[in-house]
Amino acid sequence: MRAPEPGFDLPLRDTRYRELEQYPEFGAVTAWLRDYVRSTVPKPRISEREYWSVTCLPTDDASEQGHRLVSVYAGDHEVACLYLDLRTAGERRLCGFVAVDADSLQRACGTDLDTIVADNPELRFRPYDGYWSIGWLDTPACREQFEALPWRGAATDLVSGLMRTGRNSSARTHCAQIAMFVFDD
Repeated sequence: MRAPEPGFDLPLRDTRYRELEQYPEFGAVTAWLRDYVRSTVPKPRISEREYWSVTCLPTDDASEQGHRLVSVYAGDHEVACLYLDLRTAGERRLCGFVAVDADSLQRACGTDLDTIVADNPELRFRPYDGYWSIGWLDTPACREQFEALPWRGAATDLVSGLMRTGRNSSARTHCAQIAMFVFDD
């Protein structure tokens, strides 16, 4: 009788974590996750899984052009994502998005959303029901605009509001192995 492959009996989220560990982008993924959660999720240690969660290598939007590496959820919404863009042959580019409260972002910037969008042409803005998604590519110009934008407070406001609406609907796919990097000091 043949022995099962290592990890064969692990839950799917555990095997996905082990796969992600092998990616050359793993260090960048954990650093991004740590920064995002620490700067936007209130009391992340206490609220983990119940009110926010992170999914490792979710199957949403997996294709030859790229796929999601990690997605962060609060309430019933995906609030942040880091993904790999593979559209250019032989090139792997990290990309991502964060969701923000539109009103908070406008207050932080001191202007309306149309002006924010016009002032940040490297970023991709998408409206949703009461919030906006800000997408970025890992290029110097794009990262510079993203980091200069006061998105963290607006993201915190959105995440806090979603956490108050009730338990995280994606808790069953939470990957504790990748979440532990949020708490590593």
